[in-house]
Amino acid sequence: MAKSFGTQVPVLSNLVIDDHKNWAARRIENLGPPVSLTDAAQKYQVTQLKDIYSCDYGLNWADLGVVGSAQIFAMAYLGNGIAILGDMANHVHRSVNYGLTWADLGVIAAGPIYCMAYLGDGIVVMGVADNHVWRSTDDGATWADLGVIATSPIHSISYFGNGIVLLGDWNGDVFRSIDYGLTWAGLGDIAAGSGVYAISYLGAGVALIGAGNYHVYRSTDYGLTWVDLGLIAVRDIQCMAYLGNGIVVMGDIDYHVYRSDDYGLTWADLGIIAAGEIYCIAYLGNGVVVMGDNLDHVYRSIDYGATWADLGAIAANSIHAMAYLGNGMAILGSNDRHVSRSTSAFHVGI
Repeated sequence: MAKSFGTQVPVLSNLVIDDHKNWAARRIENLGPPVSLTDAAQKYQVTQLKDIYSCDYGLNWADLGVVGSAQIFAMAYLGNGIAILGDMANHVHRSVNYGLTWADLGVIAAGPIYCMAYLGDGIVVMGVADNHVWRSTDDGATWADLGVIATSPIHSISYFGNGIVLLGDWNGDVFRSIDYGLTWAGLGDIAAGSGVYAISYLGAGVALIGAGNYHVYRSTDYGLTWVDLGLIAVRDIQCMAYLGNGIVVMGDIDYHVYRSDDYGLTWADLGIIAAGEIYCIAYLGNGVVVMGDNLDHVYRSIDYGATWADLGAIAANSIHAMAYLGNGMAILGSNDRHVSRSTSAFHVGI
């Protein structure tokens, strides 16, 4: 039997049957339920007829060693195995093999790099602590400084599609581009002078901002105008992820996770989930979400953020950045300059 996308054989409860036998055209989240080998029919499918795949993505992690030149605060996946990260020493690092090895591109920015977003067609933008935006058109290999765009350090960037990009800074100001990050227009102080720490696009023009004043802001016109939904969190909202079907999760620095199932209109406080301040979240598909905190732990949900399991100290230092690479793989960056990668999905077939 052939095996690919990883080397670790998972337990049988983490396997699913691919009834369509079309791995190249299918995403992991479209696979079926876990296999039961006590069911004679399913056992026959697994052993005789069908391909099977692991579905334990985000569960097991390997430390790839020191990658960054300083604390890693930003990561992005660009497709085709290319990933980039930015650190507090102003360096950009780039991988072309799904995060397995990295090349240091040197000092790119003039300040710490806090956020990155991929816009498609090789275009990447990143926000820097000196209020500058940098842009690449060759999958992060080379960069151009667009100059001062924001009024304070840029903490969040999100791509909305069709060339529309939004960024937020520590002063609460939001800036919008409609030409793939080439030029920017200021929308003013959206978050009442508090940091715009998380921006998430939900599709169909709907977007959310999580802010340092514990408020959530919502837009229905591709980020052009915003409505304050009021006090939602207990402390500063640092990260947010859209899981599809109207479901959004976000974390704050008071260890709480919040969940919405109506495109961010209303929220449920799930209580204290983490042991530390929650700084990053990544959605891996199939209802699987992972998040990292400042006490080195990774937390994982397999039910679209409704419940969470503590996977323990995956890193050796605070985790501030994550990115999903596809095939069940995610990467995270920590304050000790290390990158860790989760086990990829694997395929066995006849």
